[in-house]
Amino acid sequence: MKKASLSILLMLLPFLLFSGQISFSGAQSKIVLKEGRQSVELTGGASVDDGDLHIEAESMKLSGTDWTEISCSGSVKVEDKEREISIRTSTIYFDRSSQRLLLSSYFELEDRKNSLFASGAQMEFDMDNEILKLNGQVRLNKIEDDEIIRAQAESMEYDRDNGMLTLRSNASVTWKGNSYSAQMISLDLENDTIELESKIGGVING
Repeated sequence: MKKASLSILLMLLPFLLFSGQISFSGAQSKIVLKEGRQSVELTGGASVDDGDLHIEAESMKLSGTDWTEISCSGSVKVEDKEREISIRTSTIYFDRSSQRLLLSSYFELEDRKNSLFASGAQMEFDMDNEILKLNGQVRLNKIEDDEIIRAQAESMEYDRDNGMLTLRSNASVTWKGNSYSAQMISLDLENDTIELESKIGGVING
């Protein structure tokens, strides 16, 4: 009887996940059914689709109430069709309830909507508010009005909606043939303005 009940539950599980707007696949799976510890572990070409968000990895774990928590490791690829963002990294945590992506390993980010490319050691993406927080020897290139903005700092915050880029700690920017350095640099890409704070330096070509 227990085996029959388990078989029925395993057959229903993909539909239960899909009803919460999420579907998954993988070569192998391990399912924990104990109340309060329910989880699905996927290995071998694992993938998850949540609306326009597609995630691939060598292994994944889905857990939490209504499967709100997704942990991935090994050759992780993220494609967000709605926001036109691609991410490559080795570990990622996605909280579906708060719509936050957390990366704790080296990453490469491509933001096709804003012609932006970045890399660093850690990242947090607040998807609802369209804010990227990048940390750890961050390097960023952005094409703006046929010019390439080259920036680097220990941490950056990019507000995608408002076109605001803030660099902190050992920050430097090359923009429109000019170079700037400071402990903090703020760029308003919508209005072509730049502000520097603390240990300011720069070279402006006439």
